[in-house]
Amino acid sequence: MKFAKIFFLNNFYAIFLFIFAVLICQYTGNRGIFPIDSFGHFDSGFRVLNGEHPFKDFWAISGPFIDYIQSLIFFLFGINWQVYLLSSSLLNGLVSILTYYLLIRFGLDKKLSFFYSICFAILAYPSSGTPFVDHHSTFLSIIALYVLIISISTNKFFHWFLIPVFMFFAFLSKQVPAAYIILSIIIITLIHLTHQNKKIFFKIILSLTSSSVLLISSVLFFFKIYSIDVENFLTQYILYPSSLGGQRYTSISYDFKNVFLNFKFIYLALVILFFLCLKSINNKKRFYKERSFQIFLVNFFLFVSLVQHMIVTKNQIYIFFLIPIFLAFAHLQLIKLNIKFKNILSVFLVLFCVSITIKYHLRFNVDRKFHELDNINFSNAVGGETIHKKFKGLNWALPIKHRKIRANLDVAFLKSFIDILQSDKSRKMVITNYSFFSVISNQNVSSYSRWYPGDSSAFPKKGDKYYGSYKKFIITSLRLRETETIYVLPDVSETNVINYIDANCFKKEEINNKIMKFKINSKCEEFYNLQ
Repeated sequence: MKFAKIFFLNNFYAIFLFIFAVLICQYTGNRGIFPIDSFGHFDSGFRVLNGEHPFKDFWAISGPFIDYIQSLIFFLFGINWQVYLLSSSLLNGLVSILTYYLLIRFGLDKKLSFFYSICFAILAYPSSGTPFVDHHSTFLSIIALYVLIISISTNKFFHWFLIPVFMFFAFLSKQVPAAYIILSIIIITLIHLTHQNKKIFFKIILSLTSSSVLLISSVLFFFKIYSIDVENFLTQYILYPSSLGGQRYTSISYDFKNVFLNFKFIYLALVILFFLCLKSINNKKRFYKERSFQIFLVNFFLFVSLVQHMIVTKNQIYIFFLIPIFLAFAHLQLIKLNIKFKNILSVFLVLFCVSITIKYHLRFNVDRKFHELDNINFSNAVGGETIHKKFKGLNWALPIKHRKIRANLDVAFLKSFIDILQSDKSRKMVITNYSFFSVISNQNVSSYSRWYPGDSSAFPKKGDKYYGSYKKFIITSLRLRETETIYVLPDVSETNVINYIDANCFKKEEINNKIMKFKINSKCEEFYNLQ
């Protein structure tokens, strides 16, 4: 009891920070939905829990690590919306508390470390709230960079061994920005290796190599155990996404707004960090050996990687959490300096961080801009429990443009469709971005793809090099599950069926407010002659 009391007193800031980081993410995750993003891993986590796997049972170009983590969380705590949010909330807590301890390790006092870490926790995962591939990839990569900073200081085998582990999980959350940060880590590591003796050099190489080989071997063994085709993995996770990335790179616009204006406050924080790091370097000839330079280098590469990711993907910007990180390391450098106006600069750093945190907290956490909920009236939201008890605590609010363009998938409509599912005794599948019907109906009605965006960003369309692979995957999935009926809800297009299955293989009808129902004839020639 005495030990527990001492532990609590010594770690009060860290404990409070972790709880706060978890709760604020739970708060934002309950504040409205953007279906394709909000439900992205709700259904797939449930599928993994019930023995299905990405690449084998559903087409997945990103997010397998999140699916498996989500299934573990469902297994431990049950299946409902609040438990679903723990996947993002716990990671927000973990990366926030690691930020806190890293700052303390390098000499920032507890109060300032706590302050900057709280600001980070507010601006990090809460911008999404729900599990999201970009966020998971980003924050696991940041943890790897934290370990890299410590590894450079200690040169311990275990620390270097951990770097590929976190980058591996980051890459299996989403290929980018993880790939950019992997490249950054390689560059920083090579710079570090240039001034190490042979013993440390080979120790670092051995730790990185052994960790990487062990991880790759473990994945191949896992694929073997669960009969996951390596070719499916390579097509879905490496080859097809690479072709998409190539197309996006040809259309990148590096204009003043994209490169500078969108990130102006992040630039300012980075410039402050650069100036103070430069002032802190004592040995100008061997500056690359000094911690100040190494800290700046890690932060600089993190900045370049995430900005490049934002420019390429053209998604809502979510990387404003970089500002508290940069300002915290800047404050760390400032403390070591003996310069004029030091106290004024310290106050400026704190006030700048506070103002930025409030600004983006209101925009992304309260107004929910990341999920395009910033122009809605939240007072009109209904409780998620009106649809099903598993959604208790969720405010059911949708983006305005979703309501205008789509077919108003409101509470009454969803409840009526649940009744249709319950009364239909056939082996069925539901194609929609409202990926939760398997969970609430307690039957497998999940489809052959994780997502159904309006563009070709999740799977190949006609004319694409990998169209045949996806079509074969669909038909194989339908055959193995002996699917008799496919429902297509009005939030997605029926082309997700008719562009891949021959018209002679199904009978189509429209039911209940534009729900498309396809009765599958599995004896048609296309199903029989699948190669």
